[in-house]
Amino acid sequence: MVDPVNAPAADTVPGILSWAARQYPDVLALVGPEGRHTFAELDAEVRALAGRLAGIGIGHGSRVAVYLGNGVRWVVSALAVQCLGGVAVPVSTWARRDELTRIRERVRPRLLITGDRVVGRDPTRVLAESGLSEAGPGFLGTAIWRDKLELPGGGPADESRAPHQEDVALILSTSGSTSQPKLVPLLHGDLLRNSQAIGDRQGLVPGDRLWFGAPLFFSYGCANALPVCLTHGTALVLQEGLDGNEALALIERERCTAYYGFGPTTRKLVEAPDFGNRDTSSLRTGTTGFTEAEKSLVRDTLGVPQVCSVYGMTEAYGHSAMTSWEDSDETFLSTQGTVLPTQELRIVAPDTGVVLGPGEHGEIQLRGAVTPGYLGSDDGFTTDGWLRTGDIGELDTAGRLRFVERAKSMLKINGINVAPAEIEAVLLEHPRVEQAYVFGEYVDGTEQIVAAVVAEGETDGLVEELVRFIRERAASYKVPRRVVFIAAEEVPTTDTGKTNKRGLVELIRG
Repeated sequence: MVDPVNAPAADTVPGILSWAARQYPDVLALVGPEGRHTFAELDAEVRALAGRLAGIGIGHGSRVAVYLGNGVRWVVSALAVQCLGGVAVPVSTWARRDELTRIRERVRPRLLITGDRVVGRDPTRVLAESGLSEAGPGFLGTAIWRDKLELPGGGPADESRAPHQEDVALILSTSGSTSQPKLVPLLHGDLLRNSQAIGDRQGLVPGDRLWFGAPLFFSYGCANALPVCLTHGTALVLQEGLDGNEALALIERERCTAYYGFGPTTRKLVEAPDFGNRDTSSLRTGTTGFTEAEKSLVRDTLGVPQVCSVYGMTEAYGHSAMTSWEDSDETFLSTQGTVLPTQELRIVAPDTGVVLGPGEHGEIQLRGAVTPGYLGSDDGFTTDGWLRTGDIGELDTAGRLRFVERAKSMLKINGINVAPAEIEAVLLEHPRVEQAYVFGEYVDGTEQIVAAVVAEGETDGLVEELVRFIRERAASYKVPRRVVFIAAEEVPTTDTGKTNKRGLVELIRG
């Protein structure tokens, strides 16, 4: 398959928003818990908020943390910042103290936008404990959504000028293979070019309605679904919190035509009591993954006949390879399609870097519409400028990607990448933990986290204590579902004295 290389109508977020408002003024653009907007109404609300933000000193390059649940307010806040040439920094509503503290220290936002209630909770305590609501020199304060966004007092204004396509639009957090999550800058131009290609592969057209229940703070939302809708005149239909019955009702009520959901999301819908009693026949296309069973569930059980199989990562603007809505069932089920026209993809031998031919397994590497580099780090790229994904795959003779396995150190929990080293680092902060090793195991087809811990003293009650300890410092999906205690002398080692993690996994699994 050879794509037409369709350029988006503009190469910056404010440009594409203005274009959509002119081209599709009365077409539905956004549905959220707070209401609904046409493209003209969305543009007007974003511009009004941008003017108010400029009035307190937000301008070109200002980093603004957005700590909100899915909804109109999230979208309007982020777009308003980007229209000023500022950088939207989406913050996970699942994050806890230590994760928020890292964002404060490494991003140093100029403003925090939040609500008096965020996903049903008062965010005051967790924001105060992390220091994110008091981010230090240059910090203007916290803006709180109530009936409208209540702004803090202003300060010295940042430079006022419209963004350029090479300016940063987003800084996202993603789990790396080390204990510290990486911060990923994404640029206006590549964000929109890649989104144009993603929507084209799905066959999206003006007037389509895309259902989205995953958090907007992930790249799947803010670097994919949202800009895809802007580039294609498509409505973004948002759900806050994924309840299967509510999702089915929303899809039926709004007559959604595009579905964004991976295995755990799809299972919530098809296992919901109302499945079969709700009309979801409007669904036509969308994106999904990752296993053949999960893809079959979307196409055959949920009933989305033209849904696309995908491969991607935050560093590469969400998706890098996709099937097309026109592809055969075999191509959809057995591959992740061909590389998007915005990127290049190659397979190399991990040990030598030699580029491999069709049918040979190696590391997937990307170039083109990828992040210019991690914030504060040059890691992750080859000397000739390719992004090293760490994932293993192969290309067939038609250039279609077959994903084999992700980076061996990574876990995939409810569709979210989790670095074991990150959880290990938290465990090692506990005064009674001497050694900690984290890995995954599959239970009923889903990957769950297991922690093997060498601890001091008696372990009665320590499992519950460790779970509470992690939950206070990390998102709930990073809490191990099983904690196993072992003696230090039982930890297997290699001939060179290093921990043999493979052997440890085999020991724990019995």
